Amino acid sequence: MKLIFVEYLSSLKERGELDVIMPDLLSEIGWSVISRPAIGTKQLGVDVAAIGTNEGGSKTLHLISIKSGNLRRSDWDSGEQSLRPSLNQIQDAYIPNHIPSRYRDLPVCIVLCIGGELHESVQAEVYGYIDKRESPCLSFEVWTGDRISDLMLSGVLREKALPNTWRSDFRKALALVDEPDAGTMHFRRFVASIADGCRATRPSRLTAIRQIYIGLWTLFVWGRESGNTESGYLCSEYSVLVGWSLVKDQLEGGSKGARQLWQSMKRLLHLHMLITEDYIDRYVARRAKARHGLSAAVPSRESLDVNLRLFDLLSRVSLQGIWSFWVARIGGVREETEKAFQDKIHRLTELVVDMVQNNPILVTPIKDDQAIDINIACLFLRMVGCHRFIKGWIGQIARATVYAFQTNGAFPCMYRDYHDLIERPEGDSEYRVRATRGSILVPTLAVWAALTEDTETLGILADFASEPFKHSTLQLWYPGDDSEDHMYRGNDDHGLAATNIKIVRSCGAMLSPIRAECDASCAFQSLSAIRRRLWPLVIAASRHHRMPVPPQFWAVNETKSGTSQD
Repeated sequence: MKLIFVEYLSSLKERGELDVIMPDLLSEIGWSVISRPAIGTKQLGVDVAAIGTNEGGSKTLHLISIKSGNLRRSDWDSGEQSLRPSLNQIQDAYIPNHIPSRYRDLPVCIVLCIGGELHESVQAEVYGYIDKRESPCLSFEVWTGDRISDLMLSGVLREKALPNTWRSDFRKALALVDEPDAGTMHFRRFVASIADGCRATRPSRLTAIRQIYIGLWTLFVWGRESGNTESGYLCSEYSVLVGWSLVKDQLEGGSKGARQLWQSMKRLLHLHMLITEDYIDRYVARRAKARHGLSAAVPSRESLDVNLRLFDLLSRVSLQGIWSFWVARIGGVREETEKAFQDKIHRLTELVVDMVQNNPILVTPIKDDQAIDINIACLFLRMVGCHRFIKGWIGQIARATVYAFQTNGAFPCMYRDYHDLIERPEGDSEYRVRATRGSILVPTLAVWAALTEDTETLGILADFASEPFKHSTLQLWYPGDDSEDHMYRGNDDHGLAATNIKIVRSCGAMLSPIRAECDASCAFQSLSAIRRRLWPLVIAASRHHRMPVPPQFWAVNETKSGTSQD
């Protein structure tokens, strides 16, 4: 296991990766972190400052300067990004002027934190530098990947804190990173073991979420190095949902423990967004602008595989846009950070539009539950004001769906299992009726047609539902009193179904009963993610566990929808 972490650490980047992980490692082994990495501020050579014990056991202020990868001669003293200038800054500026007054009496230890190894070619210079500058009040330590791995195994990922099965599942998840289905299954078991074995105390929950965080980082970097981050994406989405299930009941009050849990949850969310952004840039963005670019990139000749893959990608990109929208709207971010997220939202909007326009298969859903992916995409596009595009796209989907059913073609069916989808009989009228006994897609299309005031499409759907599709139970799903216990882990059915939805030609009459039901339901507002203003988490849970998106997000007036929850 130690060898796994040594290789993982050597692959981390200096900014935004290794420097993000170190504070959590130090906190878990009992150190007090007093300074974390910050973007846009002068670090003066110090990436992390923490109070801990030195090699002699004395309480010491550790000033840590981080360098990713192996430290070679060119990384030691050649340019502004080298390590030696940072060490000089610590001694010349940070120690005299920036140590808080309450810590000035403590001995100081400057730590050279290296993600990889200290190369033999520079060892003499490094240790010569240290010998020349050490004093009774100033010491130096060199932490290589080997030393940091010891911290990981003794702290955040210490074996005694986890079930006996965790080592096997974690190793298998890494070994099968090129087999996303198998690798994801083992990582989910790893995360579930941590969550299920966690006591209902803040310290235990904090340890658990840090364990998940470090494990996810390891899996992501491992996959990135092998050129396959599919497992990283799927596991990060699941990790965020399980992480929230661990902390949601422990955030009351302003205690230090509650603040630490919230900060750890935010870091897990940030990691999920980082992994998603990497995934989108790596696999989606560069192909989306080409006609059929994404469809052609699916490694299968089966139209079913292309269809399933592209609708899944569409909701992934759209959900990343929703998270970016949420970050830009929650407040408390610097102006330059908000601008960066606004630029990201703009890029993601263009990407979603390009995906739909350049891949016509995205107007022909093959599964009824692809209403979830369509909902997430429309919700994001609605947030950024793309109402005309939504209207045109929903109209195309509605017409394609009606035509496919009437001609007994590749119509959206209620089955989800791949074998049921690939082996569906062609031209079998009895099968067509069985496979469409219930539908969330048709009422979803009707609601979006009403929201965009597309009376023509609404009329087509009303005629369709009243005659050729009258055998189907049209329904929408609402959170219930039991949803809070099951939504994030996806470990049981929950919620309430509103059945026999009637599609009418009037936009107002179509939306009125749905809005009334939303107003009457208290369960949605009582969800912890809604109360804590973390509303995109509910949408993420819908996508990951394939539960319909609650109508409170998309079927109500915009001023009352989830977009105002920020």
